[in-house]
Amino acid sequence: MENIEDNMENMKDDIENSCTSSRCPECGNKFYYYCKPCNFAHFNKIDKLIQNSQPNANYRYKLIKWIEYSNLKNIEFVAHGGFGSVYKAIWKGDPIEEEPYSNINKSKVYRNCNKKVAIKKFRNATSISSEFLNEVRNNLELNYGYCNLIYGVTRDPQNGEFAIVIEFQNDGNIRELVKKSHSILNWKLIVFILIGISNGLCAVHSKNYHHRDFHSGNILNSTYGGRIYSVISDFGLCCPANQNSVDKTLYGVLPFVAPEVLRGGEFTKAADIYGFGMLMSELISGEAPFIDRDYDLHLALDICKGERPPIPEYTPEPYAALMKRCWDPIPTNRPSVYELGEKIAIWCDIIHELSHSRVAMKQEIEKEFSREREDRWKARLAELATKPFSLKKSQNMLTSKQLDYSKQLTQLLEAKDVEMETNDNSTLYNL
Repeated sequence: MENIEDNMENMKDDIENSCTSSRCPECGNKFYYYCKPCNFAHFNKIDKLIQNSQPNANYRYKLIKWIEYSNLKNIEFVAHGGFGSVYKAIWKGDPIEEEPYSNINKSKVYRNCNKKVAIKKFRNATSISSEFLNEVRNNLELNYGYCNLIYGVTRDPQNGEFAIVIEFQNDGNIRELVKKSHSILNWKLIVFILIGISNGLCAVHSKNYHHRDFHSGNILNSTYGGRIYSVISDFGLCCPANQNSVDKTLYGVLPFVAPEVLRGGEFTKAADIYGFGMLMSELISGEAPFIDRDYDLHLALDICKGERPPIPEYTPEPYAALMKRCWDPIPTNRPSVYELGEKIAIWCDIIHELSHSRVAMKQEIEKEFSREREDRWKARLAELATKPFSLKKSQNMLTSKQLDYSKQLTQLLEAKDVEMETNDNSTLYNL
């Protein structure tokens, strides 16, 4: 098992030199240097995850391993995130490749000795926390299709920080893609991007999970053969739909968080669909939702009262209609991910001239997704690429942050309801 037991034992020794005295946030007990029971329990769980994945993996994407940090070369910083930092590197020596998504026992397996990967480091993660363990477990559970692949776990010997090694996407997130690739974007590519994102979300929901942090910074893209392939990433907050998170603290990028969640409601699959609607808005407008607003309590209140981003006049009507359904204030009115995928697949078939049926629908789609609308959309993207909107200080646009507005929103919305009821009664009395 690639000396997994030796690696884990060495890490257990190292951890004693890197922790300080405190109170364990998980079990609540006092400890000195580190909470030995909790940390060792997490070490054992990581060990079992790695060991169990190896003999039971019929497919490449179900296999993870311990990756020696010394095998990661040319490490370069990429970006900061809400829970740590991301780097890119070359993984030398160990990567095993095969035909994509094929059965290991039947496919041709070969070694890729210079594979480009991403390294996701967790802030102050000198011990294996429940959050780190949760992200590894979720990545492995969702490790296929249109979800970003995880290759394994590593540890930086210089600072003792643990990290996961994941698939690298060469075109970055949605916002970076729109900015640098606006000249090649067209209706065909944009619909293909939406197909990839909806397929990824379908993979998450079909496992009865919800993502809980669905925004444009967590959609990564790569270009191959003139097509843009999109995958969903960052599953640290993801959890089964029938298992609400123990930590009730809300994290996210404000415009992508559904109003019922902002008010303190439980997270559901419909909340992910709301985020999908905001992604559609960003793709068609070329700008982050509410880019002219501070991301603060005032915006959260307006979102809960029904405010949504403006829809550009060049937007195809079927696109606008689906987008508005996704951000409907009533969660049950939003489409399921399966309905979402079906509608976008119809657009894709017609725009790519793959379907010869649905003649009436074909005429409508071709009319709405016209070349004239496409040209106006592309002109807007080009304009924004050269003259971007100045960001406000509160707009941590790609970084999930704590959003603790629920109590204030409840008070403000209740006060508004009382005010409206008082005004209605006054009007009735005057009549």
